[in-house]
Amino acid sequence: MKMIKMALLGGAALAVSTAAASADDLTALKAQIESLNARVASMEAAPAVPAGYSLLSVSDGQAYNVPGMTADENRSFSGEATVISVLPTADAPAGATIEWNGYVRAILGYSNFDDGVAGTSDDEDLDILARGRLNMTARTDTAVGEVGVRLRIEGNGSGVGDLFTDMPVAWGWWAMTPELTLGGGYQGSVGSIGFGYDGACTCHFIDNANVYDQEGDTTQMRLTYASGPLEFAVALEDASNTEGVPAGDQLGVAGHVAYTGDTFSGSIDGVWRDTGNAVFSDYWHAGLGLAFSLDPFSLSMAGGIGQNTVNQDFMFVNALASINLSDEIHAELGAGWKSFDGAGPDQDRFAVMGGLYYVPVSQLTIGVEAEYENVDNAGAAADTDQFWAGLVTVYSF
Repeated sequence: MKMIKMALLGGAALAVSTAAASADDLTALKAQIESLNARVASMEAAPAVPAGYSLLSVSDGQAYNVPGMTADENRSFSGEATVISVLPTADAPAGATIEWNGYVRAILGYSNFDDGVAGTSDDEDLDILARGRLNMTARTDTAVGEVGVRLRIEGNGSGVGDLFTDMPVAWGWWAMTPELTLGGGYQGSVGSIGFGYDGACTCHFIDNANVYDQEGDTTQMRLTYASGPLEFAVALEDASNTEGVPAGDQLGVAGHVAYTGDTFSGSIDGVWRDTGNAVFSDYWHAGLGLAFSLDPFSLSMAGGIGQNTVNQDFMFVNALASINLSDEIHAELGAGWKSFDGAGPDQDRFAVMGGLYYVPVSQLTIGVEAEYENVDNAGAAADTDQFWAGLVTVYSF
């Protein structure tokens, strides 16, 4: 009897302790649920995107081809980019897209200049050159069409000290219709030929010889009409400081007609700039560019005529051939000729250049480049020769 009594008392004690433990567990679980509910409410109260927007995404993609920019200008921004897209709710303004890419490069470069005068020393230079570049494009759809901006920030330098930083591209555009775009800002002239020796090469250290004609960057306003493979563009440009002429309030015009296809592309380009200075002549040029592409080989050519600011007539022709030796390796070979006559002694320039590039992934390029230029000066001036060679490394993102 005593044993039965002890068993009943033990069972009662165990039941009481179990019930107490279960109550403690239930209380702890309730506290955890209340804490979780509080965290969810806090997250819901703090929006993940700006007010009025419903979705923000970050992805990798190809850089956007800005309407109104030439194929050559868009190519300088091309490649993989990080893209941020924000989509609006039904009652909010249009969404926006922001993207960026860029690179850092280092070049071990050698140059040699021979002035052609016996008994004088050649001018030799060996440097390690650095550049950092950041490209950014932002655009949004509005009630009147797409509006956007494109910026480039770049720093260059060699040796001890800070990089020299500038903004070589600052461009804005309004796509008024799918075909018609108004743009303005600072970048290369729309009359520059984006083909041949200069326009088509990879060219990190070389492309120094004067066997083509590019007007350089300038402030401008541009109107572009593009439909399918055809593009027509005209720009009003500021002509101040053209080829070193003292600054003034003169203007210029530039334009081109371009066709872009899968295997054939071409353009007709022209520029005229008023120097507004009695000592200097007006500058102008007209040119033609052609390109043929049939993988793994491509050929790009350019030629033109014109007049520089010191009243010299010039003509030029050049070409660049490129071949893909494998998925990771490609080679380029270019040649060009340019002739000046008129004021001062006549001059003929001839140049060749080549590059071999290894690109195992899109983020890395390693290459070797070389270029040679001979300048045949008619008259008393001696002929000159110049040579460049470099080892190039480029780290992209």
